[in-house]
Amino acid sequence: MQQTDKQRIFLIGPMGAGKSSIGKALALITSKPFIDVDEEIVRVTGKSIPQIFETEGESGFRSIETRILKKLCSYEAVIATGGGIVVTEENLKILSDNGLVIYLYADVDTQYKRTMHDTNRPMILVDDRHKRLSDIFSIREPIYNKVCDFVIDSSKHSIHECVEEIKAKLKELSWKI
Repeated sequence: MQQTDKQRIFLIGPMGAGKSSIGKALALITSKPFIDVDEEIVRVTGKSIPQIFETEGESGFRSIETRILKKLCSYEAVIATGGGIVVTEENLKILSDNGLVIYLYADVDTQYKRTMHDTNRPMILVDDRHKRLSDIFSIREPIYNKVCDFVIDSSKHSIHECVEEIKAKLKELSWKI
């Protein structure tokens, strides 16, 4: 971890890790706006994530996601990304070059519990959701670890505890809070 001039925070991690919930709370303590990449995609395209996957496939969605991510780099904000943002090589460079990257870790059982009734995530709309989450996590987890500046375990801590832990790390990095 090193001090950065980039006053932007990216939250990465799997579905159900709490990126949006923790991001909103973190935005309050840092006095920065909160932006959710997936919400921005829906706003800009006028389509839901499942609709985009249905009409344009995952590759079409990833292309839109990269375009939105680039635009969001003009804001000093707390930015919650989608779980799959790390599968695009270009996005890894955008993330690491433009802000502090915090990986919110959540084990597969936690992801499963938190997304059990969610129908807005096309990647896991399958019969065996737990296995699908496990398969996705095994691919993405090493990438999350590679691109992040530090990891917060959101499966074992409350939103408040995660934010307090992030706050302590930001102070170590001499971030203005």
